[in-house]
Amino acid sequence: MTIIKNVTIEFNCPETLDDTLFCDKCSHSVIDFTSKSGDDLKAELKKSKGPICGIFKKSQLSEQFLKYAAATFIATSLTIPTLGQEVIKGDSILKACEKVETENEEDVFFGVIVETQAEPIGGYKKFFETISSKMNYPKGLIEKGKTFIEFTIDTVGQMENVKIVKGFNQLADNEAVRVLSTINYPFNPGRQRGTPVKTRLVIPITFGPKNSEKR
Repeated sequence: MTIIKNVTIEFNCPETLDDTLFCDKCSHSVIDFTSKSGDDLKAELKKSKGPICGIFKKSQLSEQFLKYAAATFIATSLTIPTLGQEVIKGDSILKACEKVETENEEDVFFGVIVETQAEPIGGYKKFFETISSKMNYPKGLIEKGKTFIEFTIDTVGQMENVKIVKGFNQLADNEAVRVLSTINYPFNPGRQRGTPVKTRLVIPITFGPKNSEKR
């Protein structure tokens, strides 16, 4: 039996599946490949006329995808005492971008299979630095949480269709959408069978107030 390995998916979906393995958000079934063979995967890809969404173990996924899954933008507030302004703490821009390990408690991931994932030109560190330069920490945000942002990368590498996949606070959600909608960061487009295709990405943005820290 051949082993499934080096699979790349568009994103690690933050949604929760029930036992039916049907995604209400995307309105299609999700295939559990965690105990299937490489031949099973090839057969599903061959017979499918559209995108396939699958569940995979960490060991079945590509290093490229795991690096993407580990990347998290962290927005930490810092109050400037004299002005009372909230800004982004500069040393908390990036988390785990250069590591393959992920901090997900679950050891499975699910999302749409793609041959080559879209990637920001210059890497995720540069991408997150650009986000940091444009983001204003939401004034009045006192709770900690994650906003999951979805966006499309078109066939020439441009960002579009930015929206919330899973939010936690309207102030944070609105700021995340505002920034991602305006940065126009260039990407290398995803590819399927060697041809550039539209792909979706989802990134988590963690907001955490730390107003007691000093500059």
